[in-house]
Amino acid sequence: MNSFWRGTFKAIGFLVVAIAIVLGVLKLFFVDIVTVAHNGMAPTIVLGDQVLVWRGAAPNLNDIVLCRHPQESGRWVISRVALEPGESLSMVRGQLQLEGRRLDRDLRGEVQFLDGETNRTHRMRWGVEEFADRHDHFFFEPLDRRAPIRDQAAVRGYYLLGDNRGHVGEDSRTFGVVQAQDCTGQVFMRLQAAPGVPAEIRHRTFDLL
Repeated sequence: MNSFWRGTFKAIGFLVVAIAIVLGVLKLFFVDIVTVAHNGMAPTIVLGDQVLVWRGAAPNLNDIVLCRHPQESGRWVISRVALEPGESLSMVRGQLQLEGRRLDRDLRGEVQFLDGETNRTHRMRWGVEEFADRHDHFFFEPLDRRAPIRDQAAVRGYYLLGDNRGHVGEDSRTFGVVQAQDCTGQVFMRLQAAPGVPAEIRHRTFDLL
């Protein structure tokens, strides 16, 4: 083996070791790896996805956060911050409004989505929704029923709302608001993508969330 290839393999070896050390330090001090256990955030993250959680990050509007369930000890939820303390939410003619501002939505079409929790296939409308400061994300909306979202006024905590509006049980529509001290971090990257998301929707390993 000539000196060029020896040098190349040595450089690759050093790079691999350096990456392993960095990942080890991040996991030890800053980052948790969590496997998603429900489809309440589909299609953004789905059942079986492995995601990275930045430990200790304070909740902010539009963040996906990992929080303790406010009513069930030992249970955790992953959802999106839709309202911060003191803010309000309303439904006007079927359109979601945050602080009186109607969310911009770009409907992209309809898909069949197999929910791995129930093993049932649902017809979903999907699209892109702008939540805050031009930060947008995918969402699901069931075609066979209206998503149950009640008006909220001056919430006393963080109101979480899943991107899958047809999935009830994993956000504040069911358990109410959560407090900052009960949220342990921000979900910021998909480490490994689970199958099942329709091909029209981007859903890849190493996607930033």
